[in-house]
Amino acid sequence: MKFEEEKVIIQGEVSIGATISYSNKNSLSPAVVLIMGTGKTDRDGNRKGFITDFYKNLANLFTTHGFVCIRYDKRGIGETDGDYDTAGLEDLTKDACAVVRYIKNVSYVDKEKVILCGHSEGTMIGALLSRQESVAGVLLLGGAGMNMRDALLYQNHLLEIEANQKKGLMGSILRSQTKNGKADKTVEALFQKTETVKKDRFFFRGAMMNAKWLREHDSYTAFDYASMINKLNKPVLAVTGTADLSADYKRLDIFKDIPQVEIYAPERVNHILRQVDDENSMLTVEKQYKRLAAQPIDEKTKKMIIEWMMKI
Repeated sequence: MKFEEEKVIIQGEVSIGATISYSNKNSLSPAVVLIMGTGKTDRDGNRKGFITDFYKNLANLFTTHGFVCIRYDKRGIGETDGDYDTAGLEDLTKDACAVVRYIKNVSYVDKEKVILCGHSEGTMIGALLSRQESVAGVLLLGGAGMNMRDALLYQNHLLEIEANQKKGLMGSILRSQTKNGKADKTVEALFQKTETVKKDRFFFRGAMMNAKWLREHDSYTAFDYASMINKLNKPVLAVTGTADLSADYKRLDIFKDIPQVEIYAPERVNHILRQVDDENSMLTVEKQYKRLAAQPIDEKTKKMIIEWMMKI
């Protein structure tokens, strides 16, 4: 199915740059709002030196199956105003809310059939947004069942496993950084400091941190997010691959007793929904994303997502 794209500016709390993909303006179509993960990537999933087109790929997938799709730049990125480095979780949720309200008023969109699609941090924003806006369903990719602290600790756990297996100088360096729960203690210290600092940003172990973003993230547990999804009482599909190094697929079990939630953990699928073909190392994961981005989204995962969307 052929489709077109159109750039728009949405007036929310800040001006938001977005792209709408559509195949037909002559009839009402269901719509998908893409909510991105962390990092200074744009609406397509790219930044300087890191090109994946992941969100553009998702938009193309949805649009070729008859959905209107809107993706947007995060606050302070691309054509969206504001400051990324001081934006909190609440600010990011407000921006997503503005995008949802905009797409509901597009003349060729069926406002009763708007689906949220959150990826990584976007799964958390999607859960928060579901309390504010009526939607037809929620698609959670690579992050469901976790909060930000959980995600950081999970990544530490994987790095510790890799450190214990790594030989040579690199292995010694990694073990010195992770032994005796050292990495986990750093995460705990980071979140503790956000409770005492007065400024929007602060230095921590040589890096500049966003106090508001961290503090607001730490105010929600994984069980809080699961409760939001439970109260939504609309169809939800939560997908995390078994090879995802950013989110733990085992945490999908938090939804197993919620009737409206389907969970899916595709084998050997990573954070950008591609089949991995290497050792899947925390040390080289960004290179993996850049390389595998040239491959199509995992076929079984794509089929599962589209079939679920078509039922809404």
